[in-house]
Amino acid sequence: MTDQNKRWDGLTIKGQLEIGVWYAGMRHKEFTLRVAVAGDMVVAQQQHPEGPLQLITVEVYRRQLLSLGEIPAEALTTELLLDELTETDLALISDADITLEKKLKPQKAAAPATGAASSTPS
Repeated sequence: MTDQNKRWDGLTIKGQLEIGVWYAGMRHKEFTLRVAVAGDMVVAQQQHPEGPLQLITVEVYRRQLLSLGEIPAEALTTELLLDELTETDLALISDADITLEKKLKPQKAAAPATGAASSTPS
């Protein structure tokens, strides 16, 4: 396991696109998405200061994608996603991101019962 993989251990989710991204003569569907970090949005906005929200969203997801099929990391660009990622598949990545966030949220402890009678004699 590489240091990069260790960094995201337990902070990723795997999924599959319906249509996939066309690259090097085939559609790539299986993906691994890591949890978003603060810098993802900041860098996306810096790279596209006048860009529409949809462009910034795709840029953030591109940064979160640790893998997409067999596409080499250096070839997994925002431009490739803009040209090849369908709205349906973009929604699947969004759903995976939401699922991952929910999975990582700590579970709330059960609240103690209130108004229960005390077992201590008066």
